[in-house]
Amino acid sequence: MKARTALAGLLGVTLAAGLAFWAVQRAGGARFVESLTSVAPWVLLPALLCEAVSQTCRAWKWTGLLSGIKHVPLSSALRAVLIGAAATHVVPLRLDELLRAKVLGDLEDIPPATVLATVAVDRVLEILVLGTLLGIISLFGPPPGALGAAFKVAWVAFLAGSVVLTAFVLAEERVVATLQRYAGPGAKLVGALATIATDMARGLRALPRGSALSRVLVGTVGEWTATVGIYIFVLTGFGLAAAPTTTLTLAVGGAAAYGVPNVPGAIGTFEAAQVTILEPLLSLPADEALAVAVLAHAVLMVPVTLIGAGVGLGIWLRPRA
Repeated sequence: MKARTALAGLLGVTLAAGLAFWAVQRAGGARFVESLTSVAPWVLLPALLCEAVSQTCRAWKWTGLLSGIKHVPLSSALRAVLIGAAATHVVPLRLDELLRAKVLGDLEDIPPATVLATVAVDRVLEILVLGTLLGIISLFGPPPGALGAAFKVAWVAFLAGSVVLTAFVLAEERVVATLQRYAGPGAKLVGALATIATDMARGLRALPRGSALSRVLVGTVGEWTATVGIYIFVLTGFGLAAAPTTTLTLAVGGAAAYGVPNVPGAIGTFEAAQVTILEPLLSLPADEALAVAVLAHAVLMVPVTLIGAGVGLGIWLRPRA
């Protein structure tokens, strides 16, 4: 198992290096640095503030998901979120989910496995939000060419999956019993899919109600609004004006890049995704598109990594003080 994990991590690092190299070579080598130096420095402060709002909203949303278990202060949830985000940028395999569940469990005396269940619900919500945003982009401002077609295909797949999942939630027990009795070809895969679908169905049923649900909704809207704001300020810094669907497309592309589990910090995948989106949407040369992607990634990555590492170090040292 350890060898398999190490191999997955190595493949992720290799993929990150390969995609980063591809993006730099496509931009003409280090030429993109010249474009990067042309950015207006004043945009960094509001972009960083947007990132701070995004992380705070993410923690606020999580307190709503945790409300059925225990009242968790925003400060505790935010510390766990920041440490988890820092871990995402430092190590592969998306260990942030396990780490933030462990940190919050220790801070608030909640079993980490219980906290991890709310993280799974959070992931289901993220999928639902991403699918909805894909639909908005596909209907009102899809990218041109093959990229736009890919967005539409992904949205159709999301709609089909949503219908299947809804039907499954309504008839979970009968469907699971049928799948468990299946003994034909691919029985192992069918069993694994049944387990995953069951967990998702239970997670959807576990969504909070009332004021807690309001926290989840407000946190989700705030998180995505602030993320889109980062792209608006970054593009403004380069003197670029973009339609709302363009910045929304960049935000969705960035989130998808971070979804690759074994690439630390989405290095390479983020740049490749953003360049692929920016070139056709804004007709940017490759070097300027990469400069925009690098700056946006730096805003998303560097501050939260440094702050999260500091928060984690403080928690680690406190019991030893």
